[in-house]
Amino acid sequence: PMAAVAAPASARKRKSGAEKKVPMPHHSFISPMEYSSLLDDWSVSGASIFERTRLLVHPGVPKLAGFAFNKWPVLTNDFEVLFHFRVAGDRETAAVPQDQALAFWYTAENVSASYNETVNIKAANWGEGLQAQGMNFVSGRSTFDGFAIVLAMGGSGKKPSVSFIPNDGSKTLSFDKDVPSPKSKEMDFRNTLNAAQFKLRVMPNKIEGYIKQSPSLAWNECFVVDHAVKVGGYIGFSAWSGTGNPGRVSSDLASLLEVEVSNFDENSIGEDMKDVSMQIQEAYRQMLTDENRHFVDQKSQTEHLTRLLSMLGEHLAVAKPEDDRLLAQIHSLTSRVDTLGADCKTLQTEAHLLLGKDGVQTQGDGVMSLKQEIVGLRRALVKDTATQRQKLDAVHKNVAEVREHHTKAKSGLSFSVLAKQTEALEKTVTSRGRQMSWMMVVMIIAVLGIGALMYNRMYYYEKKHFI
Repeated sequence: PMAAVAAPASARKRKSGAEKKVPMPHHSFISPMEYSSLLDDWSVSGASIFERTRLLVHPGVPKLAGFAFNKWPVLTNDFEVLFHFRVAGDRETAAVPQDQALAFWYTAENVSASYNETVNIKAANWGEGLQAQGMNFVSGRSTFDGFAIVLAMGGSGKKPSVSFIPNDGSKTLSFDKDVPSPKSKEMDFRNTLNAAQFKLRVMPNKIEGYIKQSPSLAWNECFVVDHAVKVGGYIGFSAWSGTGNPGRVSSDLASLLEVEVSNFDENSIGEDMKDVSMQIQEAYRQMLTDENRHFVDQKSQTEHLTRLLSMLGEHLAVAKPEDDRLLAQIHSLTSRVDTLGADCKTLQTEAHLLLGKDGVQTQGDGVMSLKQEIVGLRRALVKDTATQRQKLDAVHKNVAEVREHHTKAKSGLSFSVLAKQTEALEKTVTSRGRQMSWMMVVMIIAVLGIGALMYNRMYYYEKKHFI
């Protein structure tokens, strides 16, 4: 948007609507959703909760309220809202509560600040809590100042419809009487194959609404109304899952997959720039005004560009710590992804060992194969460990012997010790020789004795049987 400030006026006049569109990130959300950061911009209550891929407005349970309102004002009355949504439930509309609906709001009231969740919690049910706060019109305030887009689910023979409902705060609206409104269109947006889309184009004195059941289909016009829109309103979503009758009707599940808000006003920043300082915001806001966008001479152009460069320099200085933090987070995520990749490869190998690569191998075969691999690995490790241990023991022994020999060589007692060892060795050898001689004699006598006994026994058997 800053580059558009310095552009010539003639070039700006030739811009199409798409080129003029500037995103408003603090009023938008897309998948994947970060719960902690979204709560800085959105107030969520009731049965609504931010998930990774969607905002669940309410599940398919009767008597539940959905609530998600933005905390910051829209600083323009020339903008567009595009949201992707799903409504899934029973195929038969007769089985759907007739007071079930999803609503988009643009109100002068900051509903996120005035809404009191404690009242709903202390009440007997959500319906009574909302009634006590005057929020009994599709879980929103029935005396609001602004306009609402109500997507009624039908029920009791009625068809789903999209209604434009304005109010200046003087009228108390009722769902039974005011939905569908005179500015409405019947459109079945329930149980679509892909997420349905609704586009709201807001201009200072006109509001247009379009819907399509799938991204590949054409837009269907719902309403085009002349309506003055004030700057500074707040947007939000609410829903009521219907009262329902147990055992007879069931509620729909409603969810928002994406909300994209864009600014078409070249004279407004659209929303507060929370990522920069107030000084930069004010400077940028002044530069967008008409009196600062038309230059009389080159001097005024130079001054304008100088202010723009100064503002950009201040923004870079402020944003650098955040950029460094994001870079560190990216490095951390990269490391985690690398670790995940290694773990996936390990898991793949394990799965192949257990199940086989071709899918024919049974689980028992895979377990046996894995066991054999583990046993083989263990054997290899034990064998290598034993070999290395023997080598280390031999090295330690050699080092000890060398150290001992070196120590003995230095002392004068080495030769006397050697002589004593030689004499002891001679005595040991002589003693061992005598012992061996006696043992030989004993063995010869034992052999002769055993031979004589065997001879006598054999002679006895021969005499008994043959003589």
